[in-house]
Amino acid sequence: MAWTTLYISGRPGFKEAVLDKLSGTSRYYLPGSAESEHDLLLYWIDSTLPLRDFKSELGSKLIFKYRLQFHYAVPEEHADSTLSLQEEALIKKMTNWEVEQYRHSA
Repeated sequence: MAWTTLYISGRPGFKEAVLDKLSGTSRYYLPGSAESEHDLLLYWIDSTLPLRDFKSELGSKLIFKYRLQFHYAVPEEHADSTLSLQEEALIKKMTNWEVEQYRHSA
């Protein structure tokens, strides 16, 4: 049997609920470490099993209650702190305007 890695993320408390739900299923899923810096739950599932079947085992109530999201790789952080050239030019323009406006105010 070949395994596929599946990462699950969701609202607080989802890990315990997912572990409880899948412990009583007819299929065997291999749980990974529940502790991580990304607050993800790791499962290895049969590679021939469609994701839809795995979600059916969890049930729609659990998925919607905890807003579960499923990923085949660790999701990337979307906090991109680099500015575009246009944003840098706008900041420079605002800084220059502020210097001109308040140069003689004191």
